[in-house]
Amino acid sequence: MRKLLLSLIIPLTFMAQALAQQKQVKGVVKDAVSHQSLPLATITVKSGGTIKARAAADVDGKFSINATVGSVLTATYGGYKPKNVTITGSETELVISMERGSTDLNEVVVIGYGKEKRTDLTSSVSTISSKEIGELPITNLASALASRVPGLEVHGTGYAPGSGSVVNTRGLNSITQSEGPLFVVDGVALVGDIRSINPNDIESIEVLKDAAAAGIYGSRAANGVIIVTTKKAKAGVSTIDFNAYFGVQKPVSVYKMLNGQQYAKLKQDAFFDADPGMFPPDSIKKVFNSYELESINNGYKTYDWQKAIMNQNAPTQNYSLSVSNGTAKNRVYFSGNYLNQSGILINTGYKKYNAYFSEESTLSNIIKLGGSANITYDRTQSPSPSEYQQALTQSPLMPIYGADGQPLVITDQTTGTLTIRNPLTSALYSVHNNSTTRTIGNVFLEVTPVKSLTLRSSIGADIYNGETDTYYPRNTGEGFSSNGQAEIYNYKSTDILWENTATYNLVTKDHELNLLGGFSYERHQNVAMDMQGTQFPTDLLTYKNIGSAGIKTQDNSNYDGWSVRSLLARAIYKYKGRYILNATARQDGSSRFGPNSKFGFFPSVSGAWRIIDEPFIGAKFRSVVNDLKLRASYGLIGNQNLPYDAIYTRYNQSQYPFNGTSSTSGYQVGGTAGNPDLQWERQHQTNIGADIALFSNKVQFSADVYNKDISSLLLPFTLAPSSGFDNEQINVAAMNTKGIDLTLKVTPVQNKHFTWQTSLNWSKYQSRITKLFPGRDSIGLTLRVGLPPSGTFANYVYNGLYQKGDDFTLNPNGKPGDIKIKDVNGDGKITPLDQVVVGSSIPKGWGGFWNYFRCDAFSMTVFTTYEYGQQLNNLTYTNLTYYNATYGNTGNVTQAGGNYWTPTNTNTNIPRPNSFGTSLKTLPAGPGPNQDGSGGSSYSIQNASYVRIKNITLGYDFPSKLLQHINVRSLNVYVQAIEPFLFSKYKGLDPDVAGSYGVNETYPRYRTFLFGVKLGL
Repeated sequence: MRKLLLSLIIPLTFMAQALAQQKQVKGVVKDAVSHQSLPLATITVKSGGTIKARAAADVDGKFSINATVGSVLTATYGGYKPKNVTITGSETELVISMERGSTDLNEVVVIGYGKEKRTDLTSSVSTISSKEIGELPITNLASALASRVPGLEVHGTGYAPGSGSVVNTRGLNSITQSEGPLFVVDGVALVGDIRSINPNDIESIEVLKDAAAAGIYGSRAANGVIIVTTKKAKAGVSTIDFNAYFGVQKPVSVYKMLNGQQYAKLKQDAFFDADPGMFPPDSIKKVFNSYELESINNGYKTYDWQKAIMNQNAPTQNYSLSVSNGTAKNRVYFSGNYLNQSGILINTGYKKYNAYFSEESTLSNIIKLGGSANITYDRTQSPSPSEYQQALTQSPLMPIYGADGQPLVITDQTTGTLTIRNPLTSALYSVHNNSTTRTIGNVFLEVTPVKSLTLRSSIGADIYNGETDTYYPRNTGEGFSSNGQAEIYNYKSTDILWENTATYNLVTKDHELNLLGGFSYERHQNVAMDMQGTQFPTDLLTYKNIGSAGIKTQDNSNYDGWSVRSLLARAIYKYKGRYILNATARQDGSSRFGPNSKFGFFPSVSGAWRIIDEPFIGAKFRSVVNDLKLRASYGLIGNQNLPYDAIYTRYNQSQYPFNGTSSTSGYQVGGTAGNPDLQWERQHQTNIGADIALFSNKVQFSADVYNKDISSLLLPFTLAPSSGFDNEQINVAAMNTKGIDLTLKVTPVQNKHFTWQTSLNWSKYQSRITKLFPGRDSIGLTLRVGLPPSGTFANYVYNGLYQKGDDFTLNPNGKPGDIKIKDVNGDGKITPLDQVVVGSSIPKGWGGFWNYFRCDAFSMTVFTTYEYGQQLNNLTYTNLTYYNATYGNTGNVTQAGGNYWTPTNTNTNIPRPNSFGTSLKTLPAGPGPNQDGSGGSSYSIQNASYVRIKNITLGYDFPSKLLQHINVRSLNVYVQAIEPFLFSKYKGLDPDVAGSYGVNETYPRYRTFLFGVKLGL
């Protein structure tokens, strides 16, 4: 009996001792240098080499885990070396300080309504850090993403200060209802322009590219989602940061125009072209006006009109100050920013004033309250739409100023009409101002009633007010005949988003489960008012007293509004850290749809297999391959971007006779018929990806292949006249977009004194229409099955110039030197049937190449962007090289345009000049270069492939030992060249421009040279 008792008591004693040795260990994980917390760090406890427990730190780096005395606690975090701590049993609260390593594989990235470690991602997400954003002085945040993120296509709309960008995520996603990606700034949904965000306030940007990543946003994610996370105060850290730069912008002389003597010869040849015999020797007086004749008599005196409207050294400056205090329970961050960019064209520029404030308070152990507000006011001074081209084409023999020193304005004394427009008057006296005030703010309440459960409610608002003011005085071409022309356009946009979510985390030895559920409601409204008038008694008040206009040409308003109610859910399951499954679902109900299709359900699923963590992977393989993961996803996303009133029938205004002599206003059937059965445009997306890291993470490679089948696309369907309506919107078309994204990051050299890091990304996609109307495979030349829904150029085919002795059957009235159009179908005549696809603005590939070099305290960054395989319709260049009255081109031309066809100069592609519009006059649809783009030919289509050095930055970091003596945390000074070099065969200003904006160039290109300083206290 005694032996039996001992056999029971002794094991129980050891078990009691073991239980007594097990304790709950609490702590926090921090950076060893900055002492900032490391959110979502992984904590594991091992005993005897076996994992006994696993936990994840919260967003503040805090953790709690059970451990026994003698076991080893290991903390791991992306970009840091693992840190081991042996549990002694005397710990109260651990502070684990981690040193930086060489990998960013485990960095924490922001996903929809949460955060995740990069190693655990199952979908396609790209990240841009605050350091990368800060490499470029930008006025529009979208431009900072250009060529940084594979799959994200960003093109500018021009070089004018304050210009915007066109952003596409993974190709084209609709035929008629395309819209830019959804921007989510600290939980506030934005669409379109995001230049109101100060780049210095951004912590990171995540681009959610596939359906599994973006699907949690449902119908708002049809064109991708870009999450912007702003900076917040860090726990236990107080900082002051000051960033400033000052520089000059210098114009790039792309177009070199003819001088006075060359222009005189061109104009005479153009006049004598029709019939040289009809002009006697003294007919030069009929060709030139008195001012030009005076310049000719003065040795062909030449006036530089480009220089007259340009600033040769336009200054730009930016100042940003931020203060962060996280030493108490209240974490406060404040920043202010001032930007002033003068334009290359006189009287143009962009100014921005920005203030940002965020605060988070820990009210108790379970309650956290916070919010942020971003307020921006900006003002843009734009040029007149035709100001730049008028300066280029103005006669170089015409004086710029009159005898009184004022810009010369010439009128016909008999008719009183303006005969010669002076672009300098438009530059000096026209008003083109746009001012906006935008407030982006949110407030949240977060409650953790029990461990691992977080309840969060937030309200966000985006309030946008803008006003565009325009005035053309009497001394400008636009305002001369109307005695002044004014417009005031006011617009207001309000977006309110209320979100409520619940998140639950469960972590055990082998299993991790994250559950998310939520509800959201969003209300959006746009209101616009437009007033226009002419016949003003004076120019002194410009647009400021539009009520004094003698004639009111416009006075109306417009409204657009919608609301979306959503339910959302997500589950992320991980088994042993190497098998990861993610499932999301969202139901949206939109006011844009009728009762039959108001709700849409959008599920997605994705998974990842971390092969590198498998037990069968040997140590030798791990010594070379540090990470190996496969990813796959599938999901459905909807698109609600259709006119808010498309489901309703609209009526047209009409005048009805009354008493046979007068009329009264009313409405009549017509226009667009409403369709209450409209459905969501739907995208079925598939993504397969792989991530690999080699050689101590010095080589990192990611690849994604995707396919999007998009159906129920909206098209306007033409109705029979008997219906009383022109058309109605119907869900009928389909398309497919597929592509590939590649990213390579390499650290070729890294030692104590020298580091070289480089990254390269490459993307391509192909978008094709697969279905239009039943029984029809085309709607016009460019909208047909097999072609992309936009970006296609279709026209006649340029076939060289006619020469003496050629067959003129296709153009019986033609002459040598005229443009020759190809008879594509061979029927012996030129008809619209000879028009074919002549180019596309969609690139065959694009990307960026980034290099960073550091030698002790000196650093250099070189960022290069490239794009190839696309064309642009360069009508500006065509108009600047071809002198012909048929298309209104009777001004100066480029030096290349001076090499025009003559009987003695036949080896050229520039048509003969003609002042009377007889060249090509008989050909249909304007097969020569046409200013408005409605006709023309492939003559204007140019290869727009390019390689651009985006920026070169040389910086110096002052040594920390020196700065410690003056209580300075960091100090960096740098010089920078922005867009110093462009390599392209494109003959226009810039090949990196959105296709539709490449038709007419209105602002010159420039280079920027900066000096800057970054100070941290």
